[in-house]
Formats: sequence, C-alpha cells, structure tokens
Amino acid sequence: MSREQPTETVLRADAMLTPEGPVANAELAFDARGRISYAGKARPGVSASHELTGHVLMPGLVNGHTHSAMTLLRGVSDDEGFMPWLAAVQALEQHLGHEDVVAGLELALVEMIETGTTAFADMYHWDETLIERVRASGMRALVAPASFAPETVGFPGVSPWTGADATAETERLAERFRGDPQIRVAYGPHAPYTCPPEFLRELAARAVERGIPIHTHVSESAAEVEQIRERYGATPGEHLDALGLFAAEVLAAHCVHLTPGEISLFARTGTAVSHNPVSNLKLGCGIAPLPEWQRAGLRVSLGTDSVASNNSLDLFEEIKTATILHRGARQDAAIVRAADVLDIATRGGAAAIGFAETGALEVGRLADVIALDVTGSAATPFDPAALVSHLGFAARGADVRHVFIGGRHVYADGAHLTLDAAAIRERAAAAAARLRAQAAA
Repeated sequence: MSREQPTETVLRADAMLTPEGPVANAELAFDARGRISYAGKARPGVSASHELTGHVLMPGLVNGHTHSAMTLLRGVSDDEGFMPWLAAVQALEQHLGHEDVVAGLELALVEMIETGTTAFADMYHWDETLIERVRASGMRALVAPASFAPETVGFPGVSPWTGADATAETERLAERFRGDPQIRVAYGPHAPYTCPPEFLRELAARAVERGIPIHTHVSESAAEVEQIRERYGATPGEHLDALGLFAAEVLAAHCVHLTPGEISLFARTGTAVSHNPVSNLKLGCGIAPLPEWQRAGLRVSLGTDSVASNNSLDLFEEIKTATILHRGARQDAAIVRAADVLDIATRGGAAAIGFAETGALEVGRLADVIALDVTGSAATPFDPAALVSHLGFAARGADVRHVFIGGRHVYADGAHLTLDAAAIRERAAAAAARLRAQAAA
C-alpha cells in the first residue's frame, strides 16, 4: 500500500531571492512539515495555493540582537549618549511589572512579524509564560534571561530572581525546550562592565558543560572599553577570553570597538557577533568594523537592539544602513555589498542564533519566507533581475504582506493570524503611559 505524500503549499510570485540569486516568475513549494520541496521557476501545470502577483519572495529576516519587552520604552531619552541613556532607561525599568513585560513582548512580536522578521535573539527577563507567547505567535527565538551578578535582582518589579536564580532558571528552560524548533535558551550575562569576573567565569564553565549558549554585550561604547581596561588591564574581549567565555557558543552584541586582535580571537573561536548600526549611531557609540569582520570570516548577524535605542524593529532599515554606512565612512562604494548584507540578515543571522535550517529559500530548509509588495512607487519600475538592489536599498518593512514561518501562515495580506494586534497595541500603550506616570511621580 503506497504511503500518501504530504500536501504541498505553493507560492507563486514575480521574483524570489535564492542563494543562487534572483529568480523571475518564481515558485516556492513546501510540504505539510514546512520543508521547502521546490524553489525555482514557476512549473507549468502546477496550481498555486497563493498567487502573489505584484509580490516578491525572500527568506524571513533574523534579528540578531534585541530586547523585545522594551518596546514600552520607545522614545525614552532620544538625544542622550550611551551612559545617560542607559541610566534613564534603567530608572523606568524599575517600575516594570510582569504584565508590562508581557505587553512589551507581544507588541514587539506584532511589529517584527509585520515587518518581515521571523526569528530573533533576545536578552531580557524570560520565563516559561513569555516563551509560550513567542511559540503561540509562530516566531522563533533565542531567549536569554538577563543577569548581572549572583546576588543582584535584575528586574525587581517583574521577578525576585537574582543572577543566581536566573542562571538556574536558564538551565531549567534550556532543558524544558531542548529540541523545540522555535525556541533556544541562552545564558544572558549583561556585559563585562556589569557582571563580576567570577560570575562570568562560572557561567562560561556551565555553558561548556551543559551545551547552553551565551548572549552578551561586548564593546558597545568607548566608555565601556576604557572602564574594562582600567579595572582589568585588558580589552573586553581579552578579559572575557581570560575567563574562558569563548570556549562556549557565544553571541556577542554590538562589538563596535573590537581591536584587530579581538576580531582574530572571535574568528578563531567561532564567536558570533551582532551588528546593530542604527542603535550604535543613535547613541553615538560609533561604527562597528563590519568590513574587517567580513574579511576575517566572522559569523555575523544584523540586529536592531531595543526600540529604546532605535525606535523601530524594521530590519530593512538596518539592511540599508549597514550597507551604505561603511561605504560613506570608508569612502568606498564597493566595500560592503547589498547582497552580502541581505545574506547576513537572513542565512547568516539564522546560523548565528542557532536556527541553521532556516534563512534561505532552497530545498530541504524550513520555509521561513516573506512576501513583499512591489507595486508601490518606491518599487517602480520593478526589474526582477534587480531584486537585490530593491531589497537592499528601497524595500521597507511596510511592504511585507505575507509571512510564513516553518510553513505556517502567520501574516496574510497585512492581517495577523496568530496575534490580536489591535488589543496588543491598546494594552501596550496603556502600560507605557502608566510607567511614565509612575516615573514622573
């Protein structure tokens, strides 16, 4: 008796971005398990499940570093430098409750999905309730419960957890969600300037022993680098290396001020980095050396950071900024290519945060795919052969009309299918207003 084959979903669009380059008159098919079974030219005689004329297909975007719940702090301290900004944000965070974190996270999920992000790496307060919100949305996430020191309570209004408690909870969550296709769990020591060396050394050993990754901030600002040099007589990367951190799987956010020696260290140890150009520019932190990272072969992702330091979770803004920023700074229009940045924002980011089966539209991978409208003024005239140019320099998150994650349709023609977006926006706005009133009292 023959076994029934899984039913295919077939998307047909004007063009599609594949690892081999753009395909015009494109077709993407995936089976009931969400695995891509065909990616190429439209096949004669094959019926489309979704006839997306006027659209293009590309892999879902991957946000390599953010703090989702901080959507409630959008617009806080917009014209301050890094350290004053951080103080203003932390003052507001002291008024957060658990329901505020839920509201902020859900608002971020809404914004990320509707701008084409399908997976993200996050450091903040994380517990099982919050993780289940991500799973229900359909998104993928590398979640890192933030910690500062063994005895320090990170978010007193949200949870009584100390750093030691967050470590124990990280390990419990990592075991609980081991093998989950949507969720990975990481330790989240905030940064070398907020975490004592003995705590970082312990986490490094535990990470190696248990196979749990680490997500942390490294060399975000010049002030941080100077502070670490004064305390420990080393750069942040050298300091963390001496503590054994890079023996583990590490995702290092920002890395604006890495030295050539640190870049070599990160390349040698396979340490992944997250480039967050808009946040780094807005806070006056500087410009990360992306061309040097690329030449050294670093594993690179693209991130927004939180909306408190960016104001948007639209990765298309990061893609364009990351491409043109380095061209202008180095006075070399060929130093960073749009195709490379698009790869960082998709395949590279997916690999960096641990979802290597996603990130590209090719047979065998999971179908994390987004469809963008190309009928608007900014896409006219549209040439399928120039798809990379359009996606790198003209596309916006607002152009996203459909999102599939693992073959699951989560956003259809501008409507959320897994989230009540209107109710989430209303709850988040009310929570943010209450936080600011409390902070002002």
